[in-house]
Amino acid sequence: MVYVLVFLTIVFYMIPIGFISAITTLENLRKLLPFLKPIVDQVQIKTVLEAYLPQLALIIFLALLPMFLLFLSKIEGIPSGSHVIRAASGKYFYFSVLNVFIGVTIGGTLFDTLKSVEEEPNSLVPLLAKSLPGNATFFITFVALKFFVGYGLELSRIVPLIIYHLRRKYLCKSEAEIREAWFPGDISYATRVPSDMLIITIVLCYSVIAPVIIPFGVLYFALGWLVLRNQALKVYVPSYESYGRMWPHMHTRIMGALLLYQVTMLGYFGVIQFYYTPILIPAPILSLLFYYVCRRKFYNAFCHTALEVASQELKETPNMELIFRSYIPPSLIPEKQEDEQFEGALSRVSRTGTFV
Repeated sequence: MVYVLVFLTIVFYMIPIGFISAITTLENLRKLLPFLKPIVDQVQIKTVLEAYLPQLALIIFLALLPMFLLFLSKIEGIPSGSHVIRAASGKYFYFSVLNVFIGVTIGGTLFDTLKSVEEEPNSLVPLLAKSLPGNATFFITFVALKFFVGYGLELSRIVPLIIYHLRRKYLCKSEAEIREAWFPGDISYATRVPSDMLIITIVLCYSVIAPVIIPFGVLYFALGWLVLRNQALKVYVPSYESYGRMWPHMHTRIMGALLLYQVTMLGYFGVIQFYYTPILIPAPILSLLFYYVCRRKFYNAFCHTALEVASQELKETPNMELIFRSYIPPSLIPEKQEDEQFEGALSRVSRTGTFV
């Protein structure tokens, strides 16, 4: 049932996005909210709203998706938090590739050729190949903005700072809530990993058609290594330890991006009637074989905890006797044991009072 909901979300998510974008135009806002007419009629405000209001509504609507996918992953009954993050990350990756990459690439052309695709579904790959060159500039700008704006916001942490002050002023009622609002948490792998996998897909698929995108991809991951390494070591606090189980998840998506690149290039070279296109036919087969070998040889090392880690002693061993005593009703505790507990509690209180 969850996977049906995910499929419907991926397929139909652009419908509410288009609806939200439509009603946030100034003309529609005048009709729906007449009291805004004096404000939107001012030239300066009108220019700003026309430029940014639909995009702002789109960004806010898209920001709700990761939370929804996390909710779907939790109701699957997945037992561990790290597995929930991986499941949500996989769902978000499929959404990003289908709605951002493929949707933008063939979205405009698909409606014009929908009838031919229905009659001949095999024409989808040539259609994707024909649409790639026309969207090269859009995706180059997309990658550039991702590392200029995205990593700038990540390094400055302006958005978490604003959220902290808003929570502190309006929501936090105690010192514990203020500390919780200030707590940075861990890196949001559910959104970070799919975003990076999408950039890999875009850079791979456009590396032949528009090679100028390659330096932008290199800069994206070079800056990402510097910025996110600093954030992981000095800012974020891990909330769980999965011992590298995210890597097989990432490896699968990287291989999926590679296969999409190879299939798209086959279609693209076939459309332009490149003479040596058949030479590329073994490439997807070899990629699938490489993925199969990696999965058989290395996957178990990530699925099972290493003996070296499992044999280590716990950093904090609980006092089992204290745990046992805590479940004894007070009426059944011997008087001597009660005196010992009272003296222990009194010594702790006296130490606390001396410290203060």
